[in-house]
Amino acid sequence: METPAPSHVEPFAVQTRVSLDDSASRLRRLLLVGGLAAAPAMAQEAPEPSRLMRPGHLDLRLEGGLGFLPPAGEAGASTELGVVTIGPGTLSAGAQLGFRQCLLACSVSSVLAQQRVSNLDLYALGRLGYHFSLEGKNQDRVDLYGVLLGGVMEARTTRSAPEFRYEGRGRGPAVGVGVGGSYFLSSRFFVGAEARLRFATGSYALTLTRGTYTFTPDDSHWVRLGPSTVLFAGARLF
Repeated sequence: METPAPSHVEPFAVQTRVSLDDSASRLRRLLLVGGLAAAPAMAQEAPEPSRLMRPGHLDLRLEGGLGFLPPAGEAGASTELGVVTIGPGTLSAGAQLGFRQCLLACSVSSVLAQQRVSNLDLYALGRLGYHFSLEGKNQDRVDLYGVLLGGVMEARTTRSAPEFRYEGRGRGPAVGVGVGGSYFLSSRFFVGAEARLRFATGSYALTLTRGTYTFTPDDSHWVRLGPSTVLFAGARLF
C-alpha cells in the first residue's frame, strides 16, 4: 500500500503564497508613497520657461516715444532675429525704420532771431543686440538686451522768416547705442521700453523758396546728437 503525503505540505504552500502577496503589496505601497513624496520636489526643481530670445526667434515691434535736445517726437518699427548663443545670452541682428519730428523750439538761435525752424529726420538703422536675463528676476516674463545701432539718417529742415524761406535736405551716417527690455504678456505678445543715444551728421542741399538770403557754411551743416526713450509693443513671430 502507498503511504499518503504528509498533511502539513499544503498549509505550508498556502502560507508561502500569502507571505509573497503581502510583500508585493508592501512594495507597491512603498513605491506609491515614494512617488507622491518625490513629485513636489520634482515640480520645484523644474526650471521656469524663459522668454530670453534664442536663435531662430523673430521679434517684430512698433514703437513711439520722445527725444530730447531738442524735444522731439518719434515713431517707427523694428525687427530682430536671434542668431547665435554666446555665453548665457543670444546675439541678435535686425533693422529699424523710423522718423523724428522736432517739437516746439527746434533751434535756440532761431527763436532769438524770430525765425521758424522745422526739422524732420528719417532713419534706417541696422541693429546688433545681445539678449540676456537675470537669474530669478522674472526670467519667465522678461527679455533684457543691449544694442548697437548703425546706418543712415536723412535730415530735412525748413527755416522761415518775414524776409526769406528756405528748405534743406541731406543724408549722413548715424550711429548709436541703446538698452531695453521686453515684458511678455503671453507666450507671444510683449510690451517694453528702450533708451537710446544717437549721433548723426551731414550736409544739407539748400534751396531758397522765398525772398533773398545768403547761405553760410553753418546753414548747410547739420548735427543730431541726443538721447531718446521709446515705448513699444510687439510679437514674437517664431
